[in-house]
Amino acid sequence: MTPRLAESFRFPLATPAARRDILVGGLWLLTLLPGWILNLGHRLAVVERLHRAEIPYFRGFDPLGATFVRGLRAFAAIATYLSPGALSGVLGWQLDEPAALWSGVALLALAVYVLPGGMTYNAAFNDLAYLYRPDMALRRALRGGSAYLRAWGIALAAISVSLLGLLGLGVGFLFTSVWAWSVVGHAFATALVLSDPAARRV
Repeated sequence: MTPRLAESFRFPLATPAARRDILVGGLWLLTLLPGWILNLGHRLAVVERLHRAEIPYFRGFDPLGATFVRGLRAFAAIATYLSPGALSGVLGWQLDEPAALWSGVALLALAVYVLPGGMTYNAAFNDLAYLYRPDMALRRALRGGSAYLRAWGIALAAISVSLLGLLGLGVGFLFTSVWAWSVVGHAFATALVLSDPAARRV
């Protein structure tokens, strides 16, 4: 199934419950990193329900503890994916070593590209292996083919649109960013797990 921009853009706004979760998620972002982690856990739960066709998809953030822990695990995985490239890039810049710098840039780009593969499968199947095995995430990304690339296009479009929230004295961005990341979750879930009968196969 190929993700569609209009459908993904509408998904976080389609129901009163979805709109309420954007409002609550934006308010949680006032706590900075804890709120971001909580929103991440919430987004993973929504993708899991989407994969299982468990309506309603948006059910708030409760239980807060479980939602936060789920987000914290994913946050640790993001740091794990990005650390090698970031470390190499920083060292290359500090030591004036172009090879290390550009290796770091390449590793960061690859990590960012494959992260949605691992994150989406972790969300759908609640399987931590997909978070901490970049090789599995890479296989998922490659298997997604053109649909995965289209999901990336939708994700970049949503993130770009979310920047308009900065016009609302900056506060609006709290809510537009929550909307954008829900769009991202929907797009990658559509591309990777919603219609693939062999989705569980590594």
